Amino acid sequence: MPVVRRLFPLALCLALLMGCRGEPQIMRVELAVAGMTCDSCVQAITHEVGRLEGVRSVEVDLEAGTAVVTFTQGEIELAAIEQTIEKIGYDAEPGVATVENP
Repeated sequence: MPVVRRLFPLALCLALLMGCRGEPQIMRVELAVAGMTCDSCVQAITHEVGRLEGVRSVEVDLEAGTAVVTFTQGEIELAAIEQTIEKIGYDAEPGVATVENP
């Protein structure tokens, strides 16, 4: 039994570390979007990107020509977001995805 008592804290720490490692991170990326001319463009991008699995939010700024997308890492790739915007007729240039603050 003494061996079990000594190994229990180690096993507990290992279990906690394994659980933390499996948590997906929420990412944020700002994309430059060219070709938007009106609110319908904003609505189209917001709707289509928002439908993608793994996307948590989409904020499109017509005047700035940007779209800020938050998504769950591992559920969707940045390239899929860019391709969706381009598929509906706009040019998208992604920035670097960063971890969203909790």
